[in-house]
Amino acid sequence: MNRWSLRTRFGLAAACLSVAALAMGLLVLRPLVYRTQLKELDEQLAGNAEELFRDIENFRGAPQDFRKPVSERLVPAVLRGRYLQINGPEGQLLYRSANLRGRDLSGIQERHATVMIADRESRIGTFEHGFLRVHIGTRLGTIEAMQEDLRNATLMVAPVMGVLVFGVGWLLGNRALRPVAALSAAAERIDASNPEARLPLLDASSEIAAMTEVLNRSFDRLQRAYASAARFSADASHQLRTPLAVMRAGLDGLMAQPGLPAGVAVELEGLMKQTRRLTTLTSDLLLLAQIDAGRLKLEPAVIDLAELGRAVVDDLEVQAGARGLEVVSELPEVLPALGDARRVAIILQNLGENAVKYAGEGGRIVISGGAGADGVSVRVANTGAAIPEEHRAHLFDRFYRAASGEDVKGHGLGLNIARGLARAQDGELELVRSDGEWTEFVLRLPSVESVVLG
Repeated sequence: MNRWSLRTRFGLAAACLSVAALAMGLLVLRPLVYRTQLKELDEQLAGNAEELFRDIENFRGAPQDFRKPVSERLVPAVLRGRYLQINGPEGQLLYRSANLRGRDLSGIQERHATVMIADRESRIGTFEHGFLRVHIGTRLGTIEAMQEDLRNATLMVAPVMGVLVFGVGWLLGNRALRPVAALSAAAERIDASNPEARLPLLDASSEIAAMTEVLNRSFDRLQRAYASAARFSADASHQLRTPLAVMRAGLDGLMAQPGLPAGVAVELEGLMKQTRRLTTLTSDLLLLAQIDAGRLKLEPAVIDLAELGRAVVDDLEVQAGARGLEVVSELPEVLPALGDARRVAIILQNLGENAVKYAGEGGRIVISGGAGADGVSVRVANTGAAIPEEHRAHLFDRFYRAASGEDVKGHGLGLNIARGLARAQDGELELVRSDGEWTEFVLRLPSVESVVLG
């Protein structure tokens, strides 16, 4: 149920409540109707008894001795279809209607009672007049039919009511949530490239307005914290570049001196590698700070992705040779796109270096490209183990490394930088395949035609 939208759940809740209310109403209504109908029936039976007693008193041929059987001529026409039993002063049977089929009612002492006669529920009234005791009754067929009609009506009305209430609830929920949808759309527009945007106050008198104000104040604090972090990252990276350059120059000078002991030369080489890593990390952090702050300087132009891809292939062949990897280019002769050549080269270089790291000994790397309806794309694929499903959603997160347990160098920034550079150029970078045979990333950039038409 958590997958259903809030308006759908709201509609379902309203429908369930309405059906439950209808069922509860039926549970209360049926006994009330039953008792009311029984009361009316009891009053009818009492009226029938009064008519019988009146006819007995006023009928010319009425018997003078009520110890003898009573003729059916004394029974009013309205009672001919009723159950009727008349007992005399000593309890002797004076008359019993044929529809009783021999059933003796003299044992009934209550004023009104519900009994079974011929396997059917019947209502019997007991009345006394002088020396006579009379039992008058009838089947509860009409009352039972009314109860059945109520039940059937509920079964028919409940689904219809549920559907109608669900529809009304869904519409009301949709209307109530419309401001929330507008706020969600506005919140989507707040990002690193547009940090000043805020949520609109749609209704100053509603609870949503208060929530909007709280969220806007939170966005203000986040923007200030984000700006401070970006400035610190940019400033720190910029300030580190000069001392790192001095260190590299000093190490180069020391390593150039003749006659260095072997142990010292090895130590200096190790220090130089670490200095290069620090330099690369500093450059990456500075680039990320520029992307985050929206201050990345781009020089968009018509570029040839095929040419940039072949340059990466040439670089990878040098790196891949030591590991016995095969690098294959399936790029077309020309693949024009719109982008910043220097930034696109960084993206392709990061993808290529990742492919070398994870291709495995004796594996293959294939770089291909083409144009389609969604723009121009370059694909970088490598053989090797599949990326676990739980890691794929975090591949482009900063400092995240899916293969942290393996002996693979890196800081976990390459893919994050590559995607940031792609999106800064209205492009996209995605993982499209990782099935144990091939792991494939695709870089998409706007085509020249789409930009011209746009």
